[in-house]
Amino acid sequence: MPKATLVVVIVALLGASCSRTPLNPKAVLHQHRGAQMLAVDRLDEAEAEFTLALEYNPSYADAQNGLGLIAFRRGDLGGAVDHFRKALIHNEDHAEAHSNYGVVLLAWEDYPEAERCFRNALAVDPGFTYSRYNLAFVLLRTGQLEEAHAELRKVVALAPRLAEARAELGCLLVHLGRRAAAGRELRQALALDPELGAAHRCTAQLLREGGELAGAEKELRLALRHDPGDANALFQLAVTMTLGNRSGEAEKELRVLLTRNPRFAEAHFALGYVLARKGSAKEAEQHLRSAVTLKPGYPEAQLELGDLLARRGKEQEARGHYRLFLKRVPMELLGQRRRVVEWVKRHEP
Repeated sequence: MPKATLVVVIVALLGASCSRTPLNPKAVLHQHRGAQMLAVDRLDEAEAEFTLALEYNPSYADAQNGLGLIAFRRGDLGGAVDHFRKALIHNEDHAEAHSNYGVVLLAWEDYPEAERCFRNALAVDPGFTYSRYNLAFVLLRTGQLEEAHAELRKVVALAPRLAEARAELGCLLVHLGRRAAAGRELRQALALDPELGAAHRCTAQLLREGGELAGAEKELRLALRHDPGDANALFQLAVTMTLGNRSGEAEKELRVLLTRNPRFAEAHFALGYVLARKGSAKEAEQHLRSAVTLKPGYPEAQLELGDLLARRGKEQEARGHYRLFLKRVPMELLGQRRRVVEWVKRHEP
C-alpha cells in the first residue's frame, strides 16, 4: 500500500502490568530500567535488564514483551513472536503483547491473524489507541473500508490530537466520496502537523477532483517536500500534470529524478504511466518492468504493467502481473479488482 496508509505502531509499556504471581521488587526495577533503555534504543542494555527481571520472575510477561520488542527492532521476527507468545502464556490479558504479536503478523502479511491479535488486545483494553490504529490498517488492507472508517473514528475520539489518524481518516473519506467530511479531517490534520505528507497528498486529490489542478499540484509538491519517498504523491503529480496537458513537463521532471537515482522504483512507475498515455508503449514497458524489478511488491506498477502488456497482446505475461496485483490490492485501487479478476478468468489457459 502507498504511504497514505497507517503507520503501524509497536508498543512497549513502561509500567508493569498485572501479574498472576507476586512480583519480586527487583524484577520490577529491572523491567522499568529495561523499558527506559529500550525507549532510547540501547538494545543490549535493555536486553540485560529484561533478562534479569525474568531471572527473578520467570513468568514476568512484561519482560518477555520487552525481549520481543528488542528482537523486533533487530529484525528477528521469529524471535519476537516467541517472546510475545511466552508473554501471553504467562498473561493472556497482556494487551501490548497481543498488539505487538499482531504487528509481526502484519509484517508477514497474515492479515486474518493480525486482525485477531488486535481485537484480542482491544478486548482487554478498548482504549488502547495504537492497537485500534493497527486494526484500522488491517481493515484497509483487506478492503473493509466502512469497518476501517468506524475504527479510525474511534481512534480520533481516543486521541484527538493524533494528526496521522486524522490524515488517514481524511484520505479514506476522500476514497469513499465524502468530500466535505474529508476536507474537515485533512484541515485538522494539517493544523496539528503542517508537514504531514499524506494530508497534503489527499488534499491534492480533493482539489484535483474539483478541477483545481494548480492547487492540487502545489499540495503534491508539499507532500513530496516533506516525504520525498511518497510513491503515491509522485504518481498523483504525474497524473495531475498530464490532466493539465503538461505531460511533457512531467516526463522531463521524472527523467531528471531517474538520472539522479536510477533505482527510484516509484519514478520508473510514474514515467511508465506518462509514456503509456503518450503512446510510447515500448519505453513505458521498460520503465514499468524496472519498477516491479526494483520493488516486486508494488501493486500499482504490477497493475499498470499488466494493463500495458494486455493491450500489447502479451496475455500470458499480463496474467502474471495481474495475479501479483491481486495479492495486495491497495485501497485506492479496489475499484479495479473486479475488472482484473474477470480478465484473468477469461484468459485462463
